[in-house]
Amino acid sequence: MIKNERNYHQRLQEFCDCYLETDPKKELEKASKGISGDPGRDMDELALKFLGLGIFYGASEKAKKISLQRSIDGKVLFTVDSRGQYQLPPPTTQLADRIISIARAITHIDEDQGREPVSFGLRNDRLELTFQFDRKKEGESLSILFPKL
Repeated sequence: MIKNERNYHQRLQEFCDCYLETDPKKELEKASKGISGDPGRDMDELALKFLGLGIFYGASEKAKKISLQRSIDGKVLFTVDSRGQYQLPPPTTQLADRIISIARAITHIDEDQGREPVSFGLRNDRLELTFQFDRKKEGESLSILFPKL
């Protein structure tokens, strides 16, 4: 019997596809509070949902980048750089750690700093993103850079 294991990249694209007909900002606010619609409260599912919604929101806002920063003291910021820079409700520290970990698994970047292009399929279209990581003793950040349109 063949077991169909979907990897994080595939699952992330599925989350984005699933939420294309929703208001990503409203869904991000729910996800930041840990409301996932998953009664099992699976941390991977919630992290993938938040990451997918962040990418979808960034694309819909024509953002230059979105950033998730976690300081060593546990403070988390979720920033959108679009027509100006602003913050949205961030995920919890535990969820931010899981989001960054999943993004690192997708890109296979284990080093403190790195950047990797990620092709992201959305229904009949494709988005070329760049995942950028920066880990220092003060904390860690994940930035997702969007293509210039």
